[in-house]
Amino acid sequence: MRTFARLILVISSIITLVQADDNLLPPKELRAEWKELQEQKFSDWSIKSFLGWDVPSDGGSKVFFLESDGGERFDLVVANPAYWTAQDKKERRQVFFVIHKNRFYRIDPKSDEEKDMIKKLSQAGERLTGEGKKDPKLLTSLAERLESREPIFKTTG
Repeated sequence: MRTFARLILVISSIITLVQADDNLLPPKELRAEWKELQEQKFSDWSIKSFLGWDVPSDGGSKVFFLESDGGERFDLVVANPAYWTAQDKKERRQVFFVIHKNRFYRIDPKSDEEKDMIKKLSQAGERLTGEGKKDPKLLTSLAERLESREPIFKTTG
C-alpha cells in the first residue's frame, strides 16, 4: 500500500513537471540542490531494498522505488525527454533524478553524485534478491544506463 501511495505522489509530481512553464525541468519549488541531500548523509546510504518500479502517466518516465539501510525511501527516475534540456537532447543524454521527500535532485553526468549512485545500484544488484519488478538485475542494468547515459527514448531536436 505504501508503494502505491508513493507512486501516486510521484505521478502527481511528474504531472506537475509536465505542466511546468519551462516544460524541461521540475518547477522551482520542487528542485533541490544536492547539498540538501548530502546534509542527510545521502552518500553514506546503501540500498537495503528494491521495492520495484513503475511507469507514471507522464509520457514514459520510469521510476524505481528504493529504501536505504536507514529506512529512508527514495526514488530514481529515468526521465522522459519532456524533462531534458536542449543540450541533453542535442547530446542524446539520458536524464536522471533522485526524488526524496518530494524534492527532485538532478544527477549530472560525470558528477560525484552519479558515481555514488552507480556504486549504490551496482552493489545492491549483486546483493539483493527478487523477481519480476523487484529483480535486482534491473538495478545493475540501471547502473549501466546511468553510466553510459544512453537514452531509452527516441528524441528529436
